[in-house]
Amino acid sequence: MNRHYFLLAISLLAVFMGVSVTGAAKAPSVKIRVAQYDKKLAFVMPEGGKWLSGSRNGKVVPGKEYRIEGRMTAPAVRRHHLMVGSAGINKPELLAEVEGRFTKFTTHRFTAGNEPSPGFPDNRIIYVGVGIFDDEAKAKEQQNKLAADGISSWIFYENIKPAQGKLALYLGKKKLLESDNSFELSPDASTTLKKAEFARGFGWHGFEDRHFAGHIFVGWGCENVIDCVEQTDLEALIVGIVPSEISSKAPTAALQAQAVAARGEMLSKRGTRHFNEGCEFCSEQHCQVYKGLQSVDKFIDTSIKDTRGIILENHEGGILDAVYAANCGGHSSANHQIWVSNPDKHLQGVYDTKEPLKLDLTDHKQAEDFIRNPPETWCSLPGVEGADKFRWQKTLNEADWKKVEAAAEVGRISNIDAFIREISGRIISIKITGSTGNKTVLRELAIRKLFGMLRSSNFVVAWKRDKEGFIVGADFIGAGWGHGVGMCQTGAQSMAKAGHSFAEILLHYYPGAQLKKLY
Repeated sequence: MNRHYFLLAISLLAVFMGVSVTGAAKAPSVKIRVAQYDKKLAFVMPEGGKWLSGSRNGKVVPGKEYRIEGRMTAPAVRRHHLMVGSAGINKPELLAEVEGRFTKFTTHRFTAGNEPSPGFPDNRIIYVGVGIFDDEAKAKEQQNKLAADGISSWIFYENIKPAQGKLALYLGKKKLLESDNSFELSPDASTTLKKAEFARGFGWHGFEDRHFAGHIFVGWGCENVIDCVEQTDLEALIVGIVPSEISSKAPTAALQAQAVAARGEMLSKRGTRHFNEGCEFCSEQHCQVYKGLQSVDKFIDTSIKDTRGIILENHEGGILDAVYAANCGGHSSANHQIWVSNPDKHLQGVYDTKEPLKLDLTDHKQAEDFIRNPPETWCSLPGVEGADKFRWQKTLNEADWKKVEAAAEVGRISNIDAFIREISGRIISIKITGSTGNKTVLRELAIRKLFGMLRSSNFVVAWKRDKEGFIVGADFIGAGWGHGVGMCQTGAQSMAKAGHSFAEILLHYYPGAQLKKLY
């Protein structure tokens, strides 16, 4: 063990030894949206429970299937802010620097987040915007204009009012209650939401019954559908998140690293995601993949119990946004290159190798050689979940390419070039030349979506052309799965398998961070 790892281990031991049980803060209660339904849903409480709506309440018969059917009477009200930057609420100098880059625009500020709880850092964020739109299409039109000038932006949804409507509770054909209020479902043990949809927009999209132990609030949401929001203890939520985000068969140290990273990501973003939406997080890739109660919960709980309340602290004393991705492809990404955010010194990308390599993956030739002839990395080693995503191939045929043309909205495409790569080799900017216009696409997720949701934007490609020279298909060879920022979940499993502790794993992917026990 090198000196840095040794000091970290000693520091961690001191953390555990120095925390008073009676003086520690409690794990916070959080709300996470676990399902959405268009007009109706079914649920079962295997051991019974209660329902509540306004002043009315009743018992839920164990094992019986109930339905809630909705009728929307008014859509949600939203405003669409075109944001170009942000800064923490305690960073006025950084906020001024962000605004200084956009002096030719009329900028505005929007504060997202909640007042900090005792014992927790203030994670509120001030977003800087260059336009407010009632219509999302107009916001996207302005976003495309900014992209053409090389300016990255994102659309922030300000939720003014959720959809309004009726909700009716049924047991069989019998209507128990129709209400203008939401329903609260309080199980004695658990609630099963039938046919909950997951991974909408992804290749693994589907429906399944999901089980939850916390209270569930059912009501009309800000996306004009019925939201189901679970309220639960953060630590209970972490137990469910870990096997949803990483293999439950992963070595203990990898499970522990995943628990610390997930806890930190949630606490750092608490109140800034799904702002004014009745929940703090969602159970999808947008926030944290969470499937509710699972058969491995007891095993996971035992495996990660020693990490309870532990987060990674950044160099400024705040909670590190410890993001992670499935497979970095050999080098993790820089946060500010992947998203519209300020550079985080702990998230600037590292080689997923035992020793750093002397390569510049922003250079196309070196990146291509790295993709086609990869070295051995932690995330390339066989025998762990996700290693098969280290390198991948995908072909787009003519039918697939028609969808690309429709998404690009520049007519028939004659050329795609001007690739810009960031430190991991991921492509973050491309220029599309079409028969009816040109378009610049910025950021890795937008590029992945354009080509039918590639596993990553770190690729080399051979275009297929017709006799007129227009592109009609493509062959991709790529590296990694996901955005690549922060911890590589595949690499973490390999490091754990090789005997590294969760502290060593975290230090590898988040260099310079420190472990801290919040509660």
